[in-house]
Amino acid sequence: MKLRFIEEIAGMREGEWVEELFLVKGKQLSLRKDGKPYLMLKVCDRTGVIDSKLWDSVDEFSNKFSVDHFVKIKGIITSYQGTKEINIKSIERVEEDAVDLKDFMAVSKYDPDEMEKRLYAIISSIKDPHLNKLLTLFYEDKEFMKLFKTAPAAKDIHHAFLGGLLEHSLEVADLCVDITRRYKDVDIDLLVTGAILHDIGKIRELKYKRNLDYTDEGRLIGHILIGVGMAEEKIEMIEDFPPRLSMLVKHLIISHQGTYEWGSPKMPQTLEAIILHNLDDLSAKVNIVRKAVQADSAEKGDFSSFNKPLGRYLYKGSYNRGKLF
Repeated sequence: MKLRFIEEIAGMREGEWVEELFLVKGKQLSLRKDGKPYLMLKVCDRTGVIDSKLWDSVDEFSNKFSVDHFVKIKGIITSYQGTKEINIKSIERVEEDAVDLKDFMAVSKYDPDEMEKRLYAIISSIKDPHLNKLLTLFYEDKEFMKLFKTAPAAKDIHHAFLGGLLEHSLEVADLCVDITRRYKDVDIDLLVTGAILHDIGKIRELKYKRNLDYTDEGRLIGHILIGVGMAEEKIEMIEDFPPRLSMLVKHLIISHQGTYEWGSPKMPQTLEAIILHNLDDLSAKVNIVRKAVQADSAEKGDFSSFNKPLGRYLYKGSYNRGKLF
């Protein structure tokens, strides 16, 4: 069990001793000026990444672990070009069953079982019998639900944490319900079904056991086509599922990215698809802003550092005064 996280370690004074568990994110063997080898590591936990260097006994320790292994490091805090590092004195591999994975990956602030209950309530509210059955088949699929409750919604852009996919899907579903209070002609059952199913392919697009990255299937096929295939499999299990309704459900999944430039095979062409795309985008962008401002909250000034996903600096003055979120 971790006692001290990187966000705290980064604030320690030079010369202080640290003895802690980490996940190896990067490993590189290099040569010093005198020709002797040294090992450069990037190690992480759920709060960040810190560089670590092993200068002595490289041959003794180097073959004992690899990237994605958990290790216990004993070392001294140093600084290089103003950034804190760990000068490693000893390092040993630690087996996965000896660590709590939640210490090494960010997790949703919401309890996964409570989110599952919320999902069930949403499914129960669907009046269309075919759409209700479709969502129920997913809900009753234990293997699917295990992954749906665990998966992130993205590798690093938004809701990039364990449980992020379900949190994001529920948020979009709630936004859909909210917006139909103003637009009465929207098919709420279809729209909410799209909100729940639009990103289901991400349970296979991403891998998230130790760090977040894309699977081979994710890189070669992508979550949209994976998700359409998953929906088709369930639809085929439902007797007399209307072909037109099947088409509309699949269109919601296929078009939710909104534009060809964003990876959408089709642009939204129904009212429900246009709403879904915009609310999906809203959920993602709000999460990006919150994440960026919170990460930058310790820095002085009213603006964040440049945010690449949004392509702009973000004003954080109101956040610092506690007026938002």
